[in-house]
Amino acid sequence: MNKKLFSGLALMSVAATAFWACGEGNINGKDLNDDIAMASNEQDLQTLKDNAIEDCRITPDCYLKYQGYLEGTDVPSSVDNPTSSASLTPQSSNSLIIPGLSSSIKIARSSSSINIIDDPGESSSSGPAPITDDTFGTCAPAKTPINKGTSVQWKFTANSKYPGFDALKIAKATYTWSFAADAVDDGTGKGTMSGNITYPNSGATTASVTVLYDGTPITVACDPLQVNGAEITGCTCEPDVAIPDVANGPVTVTWSVSKCATVGATITGYEWTGATGTGESATAAFSEKDQEITPTVVVSNDDNTKQSFTCSAVKAIDASKPDYEFTDQGNTNAIPFVGNVDATVVFNLPSGWHGAGDAGTCTFACQVDRGGTGDGKITGSIGTVEIDGGDYVTASIDVANTIGGKSLPFVLNVGSNAGASCFVAW
Repeated sequence: MNKKLFSGLALMSVAATAFWACGEGNINGKDLNDDIAMASNEQDLQTLKDNAIEDCRITPDCYLKYQGYLEGTDVPSSVDNPTSSASLTPQSSNSLIIPGLSSSIKIARSSSSINIIDDPGESSSSGPAPITDDTFGTCAPAKTPINKGTSVQWKFTANSKYPGFDALKIAKATYTWSFAADAVDDGTGKGTMSGNITYPNSGATTASVTVLYDGTPITVACDPLQVNGAEITGCTCEPDVAIPDVANGPVTVTWSVSKCATVGATITGYEWTGATGTGESATAAFSEKDQEITPTVVVSNDDNTKQSFTCSAVKAIDASKPDYEFTDQGNTNAIPFVGNVDATVVFNLPSGWHGAGDAGTCTFACQVDRGGTGDGKITGSIGTVEIDGGDYVTASIDVANTIGGKSLPFVLNVGSNAGASCFVAW
């Protein structure tokens, strides 16, 4: 017999603030000295409510269902609401019926306490056929993907915007979970969380939960779960153009996947997001300054594995719209006190400044401006070269990139309210 306990606050007319605790056992209220009429006293009912809330906090299933309420971010939208003139009607020597509520809700008394219980009796397995209504709530695995042979829990989340949503009815609902035929349920699940479900075979799978809500079974289909077989490792995804310059029009960048490895299986496909492609390569077009694209690719093998990899990010610059320009070695650009800089730098040093052929590398340096209040540490990048150190940092860049109006993206972080001075040196 299922017995869920309810706060004595259900006796009050202010039902919108009522709370029902979950779990098995009794909620004991203030000592009444066998005077059952004191149950209508507001202070006694408040005590019962406080006890119910505290019991819910330490009961995992109850806390899961009413976490928003307990933390003050969500309040049940409607509850059974007895009239303010409700009185207690004796049913027998040790219980009473609460007018305005279901006849299955009773108050049982002892020599020292009052207990409020819901005793709906045994539920029947027969009834109307389940209906499917995805707006009633959502269901999803706790994580995806997982590897075959491992387990995962599924979670149902009720939709508080569902027409006629009632938190009390959600609390009283029963949950029946259904899984694929090969799934192994450890039987520990109850309520809105399933048990630990183990999948011995790889492949995409799903689940559903049927909620017996106010006597009506509502079936909610869960989001899919990916169960991986043979692991895919080592994939890299790099662009053919690291820094597209859109000064003369759109630039197309191609990312390619390589170095993928899988043991006991064969790579069979690639699915791209953020770039267009069906095989090992995909493209995307850049048309404006600061446009940034970071594609992802899901690599598949013939053991039903789908593994996602993130490609290197690419951000466009526009040499015709530089934020900073360097025209000679030692030419200093003061970076303002903005803390973080994400800019385009154009280098217009004269050909031959570093030697015949303009080959080799030179130094790009930045010095913290001590007039600021930053932490004195510079981090960032010039082009694809990282800069990281103390209050004075250097980076080695190609001389060829410093002449002819070449442009590079420039990222600099020197802390809040600080600045820096940067220059090109031999």
